[in-house]
Amino acid sequence: MAVVSLCEMLEDARRGGYAVPLFDTQNMAMIRSAVQVAEEENSPVIIAGVEFDYEGDRLDYWMALANRAAIGAKVPVCIMLDHAASLELCVRCADAGFTGVMIDASALPFEENAELTRRVCEQMRRRGVGVEAELGHVGVASAGGEGELGDHAGAGMVYTEPGRVAEFVGRSGCDALAVSIGTAHGVYATAPELQIGLLDEINRVSPVPLVLHGGSGTPEDQIRAAIRHGIAKINICSEIMDAWHRTVVAELGKSPNYSVHNSAVCRPADEAVREVMRNKIRLFGSGRRG
Repeated sequence: MAVVSLCEMLEDARRGGYAVPLFDTQNMAMIRSAVQVAEEENSPVIIAGVEFDYEGDRLDYWMALANRAAIGAKVPVCIMLDHAASLELCVRCADAGFTGVMIDASALPFEENAELTRRVCEQMRRRGVGVEAELGHVGVASAGGEGELGDHAGAGMVYTEPGRVAEFVGRSGCDALAVSIGTAHGVYATAPELQIGLLDEINRVSPVPLVLHGGSGTPEDQIRAAIRHGIAKINICSEIMDAWHRTVVAELGKSPNYSVHNSAVCRPADEAVREVMRNKIRLFGSGRRG
């Protein structure tokens, strides 16, 4: 199965009533695990990274690993840039072989968000790359961690307005839309309460598939409800990082010093990450869809 575009993958999910998992992958083991678990579950999968993962020459190394895992995979794989802030980074990643990008201008006013997204879509269309945008603004959870931006759960959250969805999609030309309905990035101090009624309104008017960010830690019943009401892609990052680092710390704690072979520490962490990924694929209903 070849590497496929974001557009193709999410249109299939929307028609089929399931959600494709996006796994943010920071190292070789995470990239490999995402594709291997997807193959085991016969699920489409999106492997992604953020700008920090691609600084300097990191993009070349990350992309080489992603290509190694994805090309020849038995299931559809999309290679995606998550949360780009600039047109330049989107172009750089598209030219490196990515098949999807997310331009996140959601903190900007509506007009500026639509215009930057339009410019990205114009460039990506020439390259056959799908574009995800965000309308409304997904906030930040409060339980700490790198990148913390707020003092309370959902800090900075602005709900998506259903009345502006069709206008935004029409003006920007985006292929998928991330919506703000109550989730937040990071680790929750308290479980979120998704606005499923709001999501239903958005889904009825949206010309494109919908995306849920901040999926880590969201209660399973709410995830299932979100998928029933139109979510076609869910991003998972914090749970993967948490599983990896907790396991590494536990493994290092078993040794009297840190001169431990890397694979002895990372192999259990790899298994912990695989378990998170497997559970998400089953929860999202994307298994047997590959």
